[in-house]
Amino acid sequence: MGLLDKVENLDEDKPAKAVAKKAAPKKAAPKKAAPKKAAPKKAAAKKAVAKRAAPKAAKTEKLRPSGLPEGYELSGKMPRYIGWLINFAWNFGVLIGTLAIFAFGDPDLTIPFIGAFLMILVNWLVIPIWAGRNIGEFVSRTKYINSSGSKPIFIHAVLNNSLGFLFLIGFILIGMNFQNLGQSGGVTNVAIGAVMIVIWILNFFFKKNSDFSQGIFDLAFSAYLVKHVATGNETGWIARFESLGDFGDKWQEKQVERQEKAQKKAEARAAKAEEESVEGESVEETED
Repeated sequence: MGLLDKVENLDEDKPAKAVAKKAAPKKAAPKKAAPKKAAPKKAAAKKAVAKRAAPKAAKTEKLRPSGLPEGYELSGKMPRYIGWLINFAWNFGVLIGTLAIFAFGDPDLTIPFIGAFLMILVNWLVIPIWAGRNIGEFVSRTKYINSSGSKPIFIHAVLNNSLGFLFLIGFILIGMNFQNLGQSGGVTNVAIGAVMIVIWILNFFFKKNSDFSQGIFDLAFSAYLVKHVATGNETGWIARFESLGDFGDKWQEKQVERQEKAQKKAEARAAKAEEESVEGESVEETED
């Protein structure tokens, strides 16, 4: 019996030890640390918000320049006058001469009219679209730039060069249809001509009252007429057009010399008149 009791005691001790060993891991089970999984979600949400906010910041940094860019100087009155005079002579010189000859007779003037039309077309469309400047601007050493300092879109040059033609065509339409105001076609043509002339007048007043001497199309395209300085690396036809600026410089120098001479003469006349007035006052005092 003593041996049987020992065996039973051994069998009773074994399960007790096994239960104690299995109970320990159940108490220390760290599987309830699930809240840590929320951290990657918050980080992902922050990254998504940052990605969405990044394009907005980039858009606010893209600011369009406005006003006259730095490093450029507005063209003066004399270069503007020279440019206008050269363009007028080129565009309308041959045409006006041909029309004058045609008015005094009825000769065959097909070739002169074609030549006048080609000259207008070259200075109105071809050269401005190709080089960004017309012949008057080459002679006066001026050019148009936009707020970023680059050449404006060619539409600006086309519209700006059309102002003189608008005035001329409007004047012709009014002159040819003024006697036909009683007819519907005459009224329409006169109205179209009046609108063309009004556009030219508005452009003139805009230039006079603008701080940067900008016309209606200059304001629409943010364009400025500035002084042009050749780089010296021009070749081909561009170099030939740039050489026209030498003629404009000489003309401008002569105009400045004439103005200085006229000013000196005016000052001399004023000084002489003042001396005569002083002498006259002194003579009156001695007589008294």
